[in-house]
Amino acid sequence: MWNFITAALARKIEVWMATDRPLAAVAPVCVWKAGRELGEGSWWSAAEQGLYWIDIKNPAILRLIPSTGEQAIWSLSEMIGCCAPLAGGGLIAGMASGFYRLDLGLPGSEPSRSLVHCPQHHIGSDRFNDGKVHPDGSFWAGSMDDEECATRGFYYRLAPSGEVTIIAGPYKVCNGPAFSPDGRFAYLADSAAQIVHRLDLAAGIAAPEPFLRFTEGEGHPDGCTTDADGRLWIAFWDGARVACFDPETGAQVIEISMPTPRPTSVSFGGPDLTTLYITTARAPADSVHQDGGGSLYAAEIEGARGWPVPQYRPIKELS
Repeated sequence: MWNFITAALARKIEVWMATDRPLAAVAPVCVWKAGRELGEGSWWSAAEQGLYWIDIKNPAILRLIPSTGEQAIWSLSEMIGCCAPLAGGGLIAGMASGFYRLDLGLPGSEPSRSLVHCPQHHIGSDRFNDGKVHPDGSFWAGSMDDEECATRGFYYRLAPSGEVTIIAGPYKVCNGPAFSPDGRFAYLADSAAQIVHRLDLAAGIAAPEPFLRFTEGEGHPDGCTTDADGRLWIAFWDGARVACFDPETGAQVIEISMPTPRPTSVSFGGPDLTTLYITTARAPADSVHQDGGGSLYAAEIEGARGWPVPQYRPIKELS
């Protein structure tokens, strides 16, 4: 099952190594007061020097070019859970009904799309949620029951060959995944259970093992990413915080307080990959923090840096 890791672990990844300085973060600032319903799925495009993110419930792909302030939105007719860059152009996306290739076109238009795969386990109100590309060029995405009642979410891997396999599950709400820069570890969040599992792909272990557990007062682990040193950064739904964890001990290294209760995903961006972008969801109706939900935030980080976002690299061109 894990034959694919050989190339990923052998592949030399040029990453910036942090110094021994302690981590520090400037308080996050709102860079796009977008008012979205469920912001999620952020990633940095080095080619465009822009930050992509999505709105799941009011389906759209959004892009911010920080250097100019340019904002672009592509609306969709179906819920989207995640998207990532596709080698050769376009995007690979996990949507309500399956994996799709997307071509954005002009901002304001609806992207063209073609179906890549429809998971056989998708039933009823199931949809794809969070997803990312592994360093080996495969696309991983987790599914969930959109009503958050049934525990039938699975993590899927779309290989460059087009083969689709189930990596883990069932969980109620799949979030992440995130990968260590060398591709060895995969972090898979079971948000409802407040557990982040870790899968050691080099060890050939077929099942992920609990790595971090959280309590109700800490929030629910949502979207996550790693920095160039392999530290894990997690957004906490209903926790009003983002936190960073040591990959060896699991100890919390730093915490960033958010001005809104529902941060949803994190990703490093900017010219030197030292800006942490944080997406958020609209705050619940009874929250005292109504203004900041659904916006995009940015926090400058000292002592850590991200690594380039991999592209999904299919062996055959997707039509």
